[in-house]
Amino acid sequence: ALFAAPGCSDTDSDDPAPGKSRTFYKDGIPYEEYSVERTDYRDPPMRVALVDDRLDPQTVPAFDPELVHPEPVEGWELNLSRTMFHLDTPVLKPDRDEVLLELRANYRDAAHYAQSQILPSVNLIDGKAKQFDDGLYAALDQAYYAGHEETLTSHVELVRRIAEAVGPDSPAAPFLAAGLEIAGVSVPVRDMEAKDRVLSEFEASPLRSKPLGFYNWSPKLKECYRFLKFFQRPFWIMGDEFPEVARELAAAVHADPELKSDYEQAVSFYWRLTNPAVALSLLDVTEDADAAALAKEQSAANLHAAVAVFPASTSREQRLFDRLFPRGFPEGADLMQELIRAVQSGEVDLAPGPESGWYDYQAFALETFLLPSRGDESQKLLLTARYKQRMLDAFAALITKRRETHIRQLAAAGENGAEPPEPLRKLSPRLRLEPNATYYLRTARAYRFLQSFLEKALGREVLSEIKGLREDGTRETHLAAELDSQQELFYGFYLLSLEDVGLAPALVDGELPDPDGARNRALQWLKDFATDPDLAVDTRVVVPVAVNLERGTTQLWGTAGVRLARLHVRFDSQFPPSVRPAGSEDEWKPFDGDLNSTTYLIPVDEFVSVEIPRLDCPTREEFRRLCDQAKDTAELVELLRK
Repeated sequence: ALFAAPGCSDTDSDDPAPGKSRTFYKDGIPYEEYSVERTDYRDPPMRVALVDDRLDPQTVPAFDPELVHPEPVEGWELNLSRTMFHLDTPVLKPDRDEVLLELRANYRDAAHYAQSQILPSVNLIDGKAKQFDDGLYAALDQAYYAGHEETLTSHVELVRRIAEAVGPDSPAAPFLAAGLEIAGVSVPVRDMEAKDRVLSEFEASPLRSKPLGFYNWSPKLKECYRFLKFFQRPFWIMGDEFPEVARELAAAVHADPELKSDYEQAVSFYWRLTNPAVALSLLDVTEDADAAALAKEQSAANLHAAVAVFPASTSREQRLFDRLFPRGFPEGADLMQELIRAVQSGEVDLAPGPESGWYDYQAFALETFLLPSRGDESQKLLLTARYKQRMLDAFAALITKRRETHIRQLAAAGENGAEPPEPLRKLSPRLRLEPNATYYLRTARAYRFLQSFLEKALGREVLSEIKGLREDGTRETHLAAELDSQQELFYGFYLLSLEDVGLAPALVDGELPDPDGARNRALQWLKDFATDPDLAVDTRVVVPVAVNLERGTTQLWGTAGVRLARLHVRFDSQFPPSVRPAGSEDEWKPFDGDLNSTTYLIPVDEFVSVEIPRLDCPTREEFRRLCDQAKDTAELVELLRK
């Protein structure tokens, strides 16, 4: 967190009060003694060693006379194509910036403090995306769980058909009957004691049985969470044979072509909606399959050498942590720091692969927060070490929120001939949103990928029949229209962010048919963002990241609330903006007046990482109650550890 801790030196009790004096005598000579109070501010430590960017004139982009900013200043057009920007987040002082440091539950409340100064941050803009993402995932999960006409076969019905196929005497029957009981479905089973034991084991594991995230919005979503979590249970491969229960289940699926087709559609759906499976599915369990070889391949890839009915999805961080800590993460491990280190070193590549799902695309959108040079905007931005730390914090918060969406499934005028305007004497940077163009573009492309997959898997008509969910009901628009809207909005953010720093778009031919529409959509949202209901939703979330079974501990990531930070922006004096009278064809000339800086307030999430001494995770509601009780993040960590 970019704020400093003030410290005061102790004084003797006989010293005068600050700003006062007293006279005392020594050897008959009068002395005047003064007391001065001094506040010592210290920069907070950074997670990694970061340094300020230094300007290299050789890397400054070439001047482009056609790249004119769409909004003149006092009758003057601007050309920012060769302009360099410095970004900094000055340290906040607790005794002077108490209002800025106050944590609030949502972005609207945080932004309300200084509306005219607020610049939409990537965190705030992501808050818009988060609410849509949650609503979409909730609606799709619920629709698939319950079944949707002929397009989506109900998960419950699918498992019921498997149970019918294996019969009540099968070794797999107690497992199937226990899971179906969660959905309120009863099937015949011979060994009732085994069924009750399996269900009791599930209920005794809060990380499996307790609904988390948005799944507490309704009883149906809670049921959906618990049912699918139950059937994510892994059956581990020991030796050279598949576990007996897995073999029984797989045999039933492979024996019925229609059942096999429905099952394959169900498991592959989540491989794209979230990510590829972390474990093997029943499709992998065949008579010809080499169980030992498959287990070895899974382990080598840091995946689970196990079989599950509905396997959970893998992620870059899961595979990294499993490789680094094969016996469980050690006490005091900073898993976020490990992930950041791995991405920055190139050990982990966030770029989506051919098999990637939506989550990989979402994570890739955050890459430039850790590796700024990979964004097109980096050629125009000079970042201080403190701003780089701010982006590391943004990565931590946003990847946490990405994971929380997938919590169940994951392991930016003069007319010709008129008199020239008054000389432009001073100029300040003008941003309309935090300048992270690559993040906006990649997020738009992630939605584009998701839309393509869903339309292929379900059809546009089905998406037009399903509305996203929210805690208090349904969203206003169906998923098909919201997917169109989210893409347009983030493409618009991308275009505006490029304009703000003087860059041309780098889009694939045909990628964005209506750039003006996208740009106007983003402008309208930025104008009215404070009224967006998605930004009034409590943003505090917590998610389990890893467990240590031997020590019985769980590492949690969370976002404890929203606070404000300062974003300081200035032009580099060696490469100032170029100007010319608006509407003229005059030659562009470097601005030679005063270059002023601009300071914005940006809402940011407060990230918290904690290891708790039990295998559990608070629900959203439980976590938020703890946040309300705690006066700061340190106290929150202590409450979580109790």
